[in-house]
Amino acid sequence: MKTKLTRQQLALIAVLLIAFALLKAGLIWWYLNHKTPHSAPPVTVSCSNLQAGCSLPDGSLLRLDSAPQAARPFGLTLSHVPAAAPGIAFAMRDMDMGFNSYKLLPQGADFVARITLPVCVSGSRQWQMTLKYPDKSYLIDFSTR
Repeated sequence: MKTKLTRQQLALIAVLLIAFALLKAGLIWWYLNHKTPHSAPPVTVSCSNLQAGCSLPDGSLLRLDSAPQAARPFGLTLSHVPAAAPGIAFAMRDMDMGFNSYKLLPQGADFVARITLPVCVSGSRQWQMTLKYPDKSYLIDFSTR
């Protein structure tokens, strides 16, 4: 059984389609005008011993309280921070390990975090730590045990 649409129903469908198209165009315009600008690419910082501490280009000092191990918590301390604490995220170069972002909390003059990294099913132990400030970011490669 075929149902024929009336003129009023067709007009209503046309109005709804036009309203949807205008809403979509408005949302696209808003997104393009309000998205955050791309920040500069991260500066790669070489650090041979994170437990001994690493000086970052902005003068801050990054230090781990123990050798990082997957599935075992370790402490991270950031000292001599010239601005607000950065965001911190951990990732593997060619493996999606989910969201591993942490907030650095103030402790005296330092900022600290307790980090627990997941175990990679491939057995890889090569990690990248990114410290994200609003205007810059630092990338530090390291390995877990």
